[in-house]
Amino acid sequence: MSDCRARRRAGLAGWVASGLLLAGQIQAQTLVNYLVVEDKTRPFQIVENGESDGGIVSDIVDAIFAGSDYTVNPMVYPVNRLRQVVVDDEVHNWIAYDAVPWKTFGNRGLFVEEPILRTHHVMLTCRQEIPDHILGMSDLQDLSVVTLRNFKYPSLDTAASQGLLRQIPIDRYEAGIKLVSLGRADGFVEMEARLRYHIRSMPEAGSACLRWLDFSAVIPDFPLYLVIDISWPPEFREFVRKRIVELRQSGELTQIRARYLKSDHGLDWRTGAE
Repeated sequence: MSDCRARRRAGLAGWVASGLLLAGQIQAQTLVNYLVVEDKTRPFQIVENGESDGGIVSDIVDAIFAGSDYTVNPMVYPVNRLRQVVVDDEVHNWIAYDAVPWKTFGNRGLFVEEPILRTHHVMLTCRQEIPDHILGMSDLQDLSVVTLRNFKYPSLDTAASQGLLRQIPIDRYEAGIKLVSLGRADGFVEMEARLRYHIRSMPEAGSACLRWLDFSAVIPDFPLYLVIDISWPPEFREFVRKRIVELRQSGELTQIRARYLKSDHGLDWRTGAE
């Protein structure tokens, strides 16, 4: 009789252990590790005191998984560290944002083939003799151009390596904007949305000399996508794609962008993915 009870207890313990293991596996499968770049990607990703605190892409990710069986787990890293944890396979079941010209995650990530935003690059300058539209690299001859450190600007990087122009890498948008405002750099090349977002938080940077030059002849407009860990099953990728379509059709994507990118004139800044 005691042997029978012992076997039943052992069987029950095994069943409980199996259930806990299965629950753990399900939880691991439904946890979405959202990769966030520390400090440099506002207004796409906003970080405060080391924690994710909104932003266009972050709000889109939250909206995609709202009401689903997936739980978003933001993970904040400096830009180079973020790339490395993916390369070293230190984080799994992740989602992030990327662009085809960047290919930040190489063969470790799969693009979700539905854009969430569209970029437009400009050059911020106080040099009045520079034309309103940069038509090519010849217009940048001998200029000093500010860019963000550890970010990719293939055309500018190549031109700088050939001695056509001088790149000034900076770590903070505010530093680059001040260099241009004070005439210590000829221009600051970056996405228009990012530059305008930071200038709005710097009233002292509203110099009357600042001009916004179209830079699309050098860096053409391109879309931003969500990109996912290659270990995710195909149905996860399709789920994300369909949710992006639904958010666009409902107008929620536009509402999210408007929260961060409305200009002082009530106009959206060249970020539409439609």
